This record gives sequence, C-alpha cells and structure tokens, in this order.
Amino acid sequence: MNNELEGLLVENGLDPEKIREDYFIDPECRILQSKQHFCFNSDSTDLARLCRVYPHDRVCEIGTNNGALLVYLDRFQPDYLCGIEILEEPAKLARLNLDRSVLCKHEIFVGSVESFPEGQFDLVLCNPPYFELPKDQNFVSQLSLRQQARFEKNLDLKTMIAQASRLLRSNGRFCLVHRPERIAQAIVELNAANFSISRLQIAYDKRDGQAKAILIEAIKEGSCRPQILEPIVRE
Repeated sequence: MNNELEGLLVENGLDPEKIREDYFIDPECRILQSKQHFCFNSDSTDLARLCRVYPHDRVCEIGTNNGALLVYLDRFQPDYLCGIEILEEPAKLARLNLDRSVLCKHEIFVGSVESFPEGQFDLVLCNPPYFELPKDQNFVSQLSLRQQARFEKNLDLKTMIAQASRLLRSNGRFCLVHRPERIAQAIVELNAANFSISRLQIAYDKRDGQAKAILIEAIKEGSCRPQILEPIVRE
C-alpha cells in the first residue's frame, strides 16, 4: 500500500494496518477491505455475476459491507448506485471504494434498511447473514463485526425480502444468495412479498459435491416461469 493510499485511509478515519487492497472478479476492480470485517467470497462473486444491470438502471444493495459488488456493477452503466449498511466502519470503506472507482451517481446510506426511504429501484441485491440467531443471549451480545455479517442480528430473511419488495419498482429485479437449507423459507417469503422467481442457480463444491449456495433472481409483481440455470461448480 502506497503512502497516498495510506493517507486517504487516515483522512477517512480508517486504520491502514487493518485494511488490505484486493481485486474483485476483475483485476481492475480494486477493493479496500478490512481484515476484521466480512470479506467478499465465492458467494459475493456468484451473486455479482447473477445480477443483470442495464444502462440507466437504479441499483441498491442491502448490506453492502465494503461496496465491492456495487463497484463491480458500475461497469454496466447504471444511472445510480446505492448501498445500505448498518455498521459505520464498513460503510466508511464502501463510501471510499465507490468514490475511488465509480463513475455514476452513488450514495452509501448508514442505517437499517427499514429506515431507508422509498426507492423505486430497478435492481435490489443482497448477500445477507445466513444463520438464525441462537437462543444464547450472551452469544448474541458478544458478536464480533465479522460474526454480525453471518448471523441474523441486524437483518433476517423475512425482513430482507419484504424490504427489497418495498424498494423496488413494479417488475423490478431482486437478486440474493443464501444457504441451500433455507430455500423453502426463501420461497415462502418471496411469494408473500409478491415476488415471482425468474432464475435459480445452485453452487456446488467440487471437493465434496455438496450444494453450498442458492442464487435467486425474482421479479416484483411479475409472472414468469422459473429458469433453472447451469450449476456453478466451485474449485
């Protein structure tokens, strides 16, 4: 990391010792991410590739973390990119990542998705926390920032889907990735929020042949026959 970048991090209230620079999918898509927070992974990559972004789209990511997916999606020439992030430090990184790389109008909103105003977006995406909270309140109260990205402390599956519907225009697209064992609940909640599944894809691990993630694109107030995409096999 060069001196100029270190200075930029300090100016934005971030500790350079805790930050590393990586690339997301494309070597030209440079992302700053914290060693202490959730870092992008195969789920992030597969979700970014599932998303269909068209020129002049308005795009919103619920739980944007460091903003990596939004930076990547900027190449498809949307009009507006918005990230919603409830945690202050990841939001700072997201804002910095977008300011460094994104050409279109963009915004990082710090707060819960429920407090975000109406959106009328063309695309909403989310790589949410996957695991339901245990009943042990001591565990819940001591969750680290990394763990908060994995457990449904700030955002559960039902709330995520309902809020995505609220933010989308009619016939807008919602893309999400989740655990295979939550697929039945996801389908129930999508139906309740007036979504119709348009594309579904399963990611498998080559080593053990087990399904590791489901990826879904759903259309708000749409009526479509689901397309089952070719499975992803992760190395």
